[in-house]
This record gives sequence, C-alpha cells and structure tokens, in this order.
Amino acid sequence: MESHLREHRQRTDNSALNDAVPGRAGGASFRVLLIDDSRDDRTIAIRDLTREFPNIHVTEVDSSAAFKQALDRGEFDLLVTDYQLFWSDGLKIIKAAKQRWMELPVIMFTGSGSEEIAVLAMKAGVYDYILKSPKDHGRLSAAARGALRKLEQSRHLALAEARYATLFDTVPVGLFRCTPRGTLLDVNPALASILEIPREELIGRNFAEVHPEVSDFQRWREHLEREGSVTWEDTRVKTARGQIRWVKIHAKALREVASAEVIYEGSVEDVTVSKQAETEKELLIAELQAALGKVRTLAGLLPICASCKKIRDEEGDWNMLETFIEDHSHAHFTHSFCPECAHRLYPEVFLDRPKF
Repeated sequence: MESHLREHRQRTDNSALNDAVPGRAGGASFRVLLIDDSRDDRTIAIRDLTREFPNIHVTEVDSSAAFKQALDRGEFDLLVTDYQLFWSDGLKIIKAAKQRWMELPVIMFTGSGSEEIAVLAMKAGVYDYILKSPKDHGRLSAAARGALRKLEQSRHLALAEARYATLFDTVPVGLFRCTPRGTLLDVNPALASILEIPREELIGRNFAEVHPEVSDFQRWREHLEREGSVTWEDTRVKTARGQIRWVKIHAKALREVASAEVIYEGSVEDVTVSKQAETEKELLIAELQAALGKVRTLAGLLPICASCKKIRDEEGDWNMLETFIEDHSHAHFTHSFCPECAHRLYPEVFLDRPKF
C-alpha cells in the first residue's frame, strides 16, 4: 500500500460551535494526528470530528514512514489511533508519541479491541477507548472535546505553576513551606540569602534550627496553630555565621489538596536595620528621660538668712547661696566684684582715677 501523509483542513462558519476547545493555533482551531490503515475509517473519523469543531487540521497517517514524518513535523493537540495496524500497533504508536509530546491526549479508535487491550491502552495514557461501531461513532467527537478540555486545563495549570515558580524564585522576600513540626519543604533564594545558607542545605532541615532559641520558633508556631495564621510576627533567626537577625513572619496553615496534609506557608522579611534603628531610638529616649529626671528646679518657699543670705536645706543645714543653687540645679557660679563692691573693698585702687 502506498504510504502517504495527508493533511485535511476543515473550516466552518457555524457560530454555535464557537465554544470549541482552543488548540495551539489559538481560537477554536486545533491539530489532530489521525493514524489508521483504513481510508474509510479515517473518513468516518474526520466526518465525526468536523461536525463538532469549526476549525480542524487533521494529519492522516497510514504507514511507518508517514508516522515518522508526522513526528518530525511539529506538535499536535490530539492523537487518534487505531490499535491493529499493518505496520505496528496502537500501544507502540502511543509510546512513541508520548516520548515526543508527554501531555498529548490520546483516543484509541479501533475495531479490533478487547477488554485486555483497553486496559493496556488506559495504562499507556489513553484518554478514551472507542470501538468502531455505528452506535459509538458519535462518541469520538465528544471524547475529543473532553480530551482537549483536559489538555487546556493542563496547559493552564502548567503555566500557573511556571509563573508561581518564577515568582517564588525571584521575589525579594523570603518564602518557605514547612510541616507543622517545622521540616522545611521548600525555601526560595531570598530566604536562603537572609540565613546565608544554601537553598539545597535548608530543604529538609527543621525551621527551629535557624532560630537562636527554640522558644523563638515555638512562640510563632504555637500562635499559628491556635489562630491558623500569624501576621508579621517579630522573631529572630540565626545566620550561618552566627549573626542574629530580626525578621517579621507572615504565615498560614493550608491543607494540601492531593495529600490532605496540613502545611505551613509563609514569608520572612528581614527587618534587622529597622529594628536596630528602633532600638537606638528607644535607648536615646531612655537617656533623654534619665537626663530630664536629673534636672531639678527651684520652687516654693526657700528659708534664707536675712543677714548672711545662707539658705536652709531639707535637712536643716545652712548652705551658702551659691552652694545651694549648684546642688539643686545645673547652674554654676564664677566669682567677680560689682563696681560698688570694688570701690568699697579697694578704695585705694580708685583714688587717683580722674573724674569727668
């Protein structure tokens, strides 16, 4: 039989089909790799598929050479293959296609199947197994729609996971995932940088080990266990060089969908600089308050001698005026003579001074 690779393109303007599953080409268009020895069976399959989808590109394969050529030509959105082929079988076809396109959905459309073959096909990753019988022909398009929807969901999930991985690796805030007991399941480069420990060495370690005291870890973990989350909890961590850094932890408890196990996910922000500035500010305020506490003011009635001007203190002792003031304030005295006292005490100094 002559080998050939033929592409069938079908276009329709039926607006009712606008909700068809989008393929790699965008919109409702997608590419199907159809492998079958029988031209009539390929025609039936194409007819069923084109009734369902507005834009379809079917690449028909009927030989080993045509299949190899199809593998080399590019990607497809769906593989529809017979089981019994003159030159191979459907399981080998699926294996080769999956090696090339791991996520490619597959439908086995066969007239020579059995329950055993169906089981083997499902184990090989077939989305659906359809017999070539008049009553089952309508199932092909429905199965194709389901397979393509599953593929689209898989692509969206893969894209979301890729975006999450990029964000996880590049965000400048430390991120972590750990078990309730503290075993680190994953950390991002930012957290590894804060702790100065390689990322691969952190994974598998207990989070408590990077706290200077176990109580630092237990405090915010117990809060998380009680409330289900912690919001910017202040705590300390210890770097590989033994330096203590202040961080704020934001975390919540989540339940894994696949395993139903509880894990903790959170972020760690290094606030050492701001914490040091805050501490220095508090020390400065304390020093100022202490200094203000030492400032004493003179107020009220002060017992003073009418003759010598000494002042009586709280203990009943009489003190020189300047001594009392210096002891009760920050004032200090220097001594000199006013003009009147200078004339009175040293008149001889001023005898020969001319008067104007």
